[in-house]
Parts: sequence; structure tokens; C-alpha cells
Amino acid sequence: MSVTELRLAATSEASLVDLLHEANHRIANHLSLLSSMVQLQATEVARGPAVLPREAVQSILSEMAGKIVAVGHLHRRLALQPSRDVVNLCDYLLEACAALISSLGLAKRVGLVQRLSANCHVTTEQAHQIGLIVCEIIMNAAKHAHPTGIPVQICLVCRSAGDGRMTVEIGDDGVGLPEGTDLEHPRGVGMKLIQSLAAALKADLRIESDALGLNFLITLPPDVRPIVVAAR
Repeated sequence: MSVTELRLAATSEASLVDLLHEANHRIANHLSLLSSMVQLQATEVARGPAVLPREAVQSILSEMAGKIVAVGHLHRRLALQPSRDVVNLCDYLLEACAALISSLGLAKRVGLVQRLSANCHVTTEQAHQIGLIVCEIIMNAAKHAHPTGIPVQICLVCRSAGDGRMTVEIGDDGVGLPEGTDLEHPRGVGMKLIQSLAAALKADLRIESDALGLNFLITLPPDVRPIVVAAR
């Protein structure tokens, strides 16, 4: 083997080590976030009754399974593009939503309509947090949007705002939040988690609720602009 070939081999090996290190770092961060969400749920359970109904336990476990599905899906996508730190948010959200609905058996309870821009790219960390928010909203909508149990229609939108910032909007056609709900001090774990993830993104979160449904608008801050990827 020539000197040049040896140098190329050494460079390739070093690059692979760097990629594995970065992958392990991301996985550790995401598992840490999952652990924090489990702790939040555990704290809420500790404040509740000593005995929980079977349905409540099943709901808690299903919601956690949904979060794990979202994280696992992101890492499968990253495995297909290990050298890039950029994710097509629209593709990722569609695939993550489909995986969540399929894995939790929600196909008969949730319908998804999407209006997504073609060139919305964000970092993997942003995609991870936005994906968890969207999955949490879907799970909450499936459980609460229609108390009578009829299927819920969810609309997912991703677009650039007038000032160049990117906005993700997700809403349902349900009955909205109960009258008198205090969004400044939410009681539900799901709403607390959504607000916490939005805060971690430093995003503007606006929640609109009426008798025609519940709508969430997540707008990334000015210093976290969408990543423009040139067409090939």
C-alpha cells in the first residue's frame, strides 16, 4: 500500500471515529431528555392518588412509548445521513407522525392533513425537540380532542414567516381546552412538556383554543433561522 493510500485510510478511520463519537453524544443527549420526561411524569404520578386505574397506567406507558418512537425514528434517519447535521424537517415530521400513529395503533382515531414547505431544514437537535412537541400534541389530541371518541383530524403546517423565521403549526378539530384552563400554569404533564420543549428551543409558542379546536404555533427565534440547502 502506498503512502498516499495509507494516509487516506488513516483519514477515513479518523472520520469514522468522529462520526461514532458524534452519534454517541447525540444518543446520550436524547436519552437524557427522555429520562427528564420520565421524571416529570413520575413527579406528577407521585402527586396523584395512591392507586391508578388500569386505563391511566396504560395511557402513561403509551405516551412514553410514543416519545421513544419519535427519538428512535430520528436516529434511524440520522443513520442514513451520518455526515450531515441537517434534517429536512418536513420529511422528518411526516415520517415521525406516521411511525407514531402506526406504533400506537392510532390509525382509526387520527387523520393527518399536511401543508409543508419543500425546503425547511433545521439542525438535528431542533428536529428532535420539534418532533417531540408534535408527537405530544398528536397523542394529547387523540386522547382529549373528542370526548365522544370520534376520530380527530389534525392539520400540520410548516412555513417561513414574514420575517424569515420558520413556523410549525399543528391543530385539531376537537372541542378545545376546558373553559378556565390556565396556560400560564398548566396542570397536565403533556402541556408542561410542550412548553418546556418550546422553551428549550427558545421558540415563541402560541396556543389558540375555541370550540372548533386547539391550535399550536411554534416559531423559531430570529437567531435560529431555517437552514437553506441548495438544490442538487
